[in-house]
Amino acid sequence: MNTAQANPALSQLEDIVLPEQISQLPIAPGFWILALLIIVAIIAAVIKFNQHRRYHVPRKAALAEFELLNISSSQYAVDINTLLKRVAMSYFPRAEFAKLDGELWYAWLGLRLPQNEAEQLSELLKKRYQKNGLTDQESQQLNGLTQSWLNKSSRFSSLAQITPNTPSKQHTEAACSQ
Repeated sequence: MNTAQANPALSQLEDIVLPEQISQLPIAPGFWILALLIIVAIIAAVIKFNQHRRYHVPRKAALAEFELLNISSSQYAVDINTLLKRVAMSYFPRAEFAKLDGELWYAWLGLRLPQNEAEQLSELLKKRYQKNGLTDQESQQLNGLTQSWLNKSSRFSSLAQITPNTPSKQHTEAACSQ
């Protein structure tokens, strides 16, 4: 006997229909937004890294040139001052920093160092045109201060952040050194 004849309800059954396979696409909108945010974050990080690297290229070039300076030279303080001035002009308009000298220049240099080191640097740089110049110990001290000034990787401060203590003195020193 046939099963269909034994139970007429079985003859009305249809074959099992399997459900459609679940697809991985389209992904839910939340995942698309998350993927987009991750891509934007990666692009922003790469751009920021490249800007940071490009910003410090002149400072790193100055460090390389600093290593080539002769510390025993009688012109060592002049060479250091020239190097620091070139670094400043790499980051800011030439018109602002080319003429800068005296207390305003030392104050700007001091923004990258602790107060006591800034004072030492300015005192040593003031000796660059004196008859006696720098002693060996002062040259070593200037070398260390310059190296720490150049090694500091923070962004440079603008001239607007310093206020000269004695503007008339600064102008007379600048006039004398030109």
